Amino acid sequence: MQTEQTIDEVHSLPAYSYVDSLMQGSHKVVYHIERECAEDLPIVEDEEGIKYKDNRYTLNITKDGTKLFSKQFTKADFKSKLSENFQDLGIMDGMRFNRAEEGKLYFNTCISYPESDMTCPFLLIIGPDGSYAIEDDTTVEDDEVPSI
Repeated sequence: MQTEQTIDEVHSLPAYSYVDSLMQGSHKVVYHIERECAEDLPIVEDEEGIKYKDNRYTLNITKDGTKLFSKQFTKADFKSKLSENFQDLGIMDGMRFNRAEEGKLYFNTCISYPESDMTCPFLLIIGPDGSYAIEDDTTVEDDEVPSI
């Protein structure tokens, strides 16, 4: 039995945790991605008045058991790369491992309009020294929206 949603209901994605590992040469790299509703961030309201909680993603990476990288990401980390509409109407709704190449780790991430295929995809690139960069992901096909 389906219930009608009310205009006052605030939708949210469930908490999520994913751990995996890979070998980079002789080094074991373990990454852990977590998603949680960000209760402290503003509620996003779409053009029909439906409300959504935004998300916070935490990425932790160890290399041979030593912390290489640890950071929480929200939509604000991508603000300079987002149009005003995506800043206002989008939520952070995906992060997944893409590949390891030349000592770097690549993660797909995106800001999207909730429950829509309208998305701004990005590559989060973690360097071998733990530095990071965010770039537009121009390789994502329309049917390849990264999400978890």
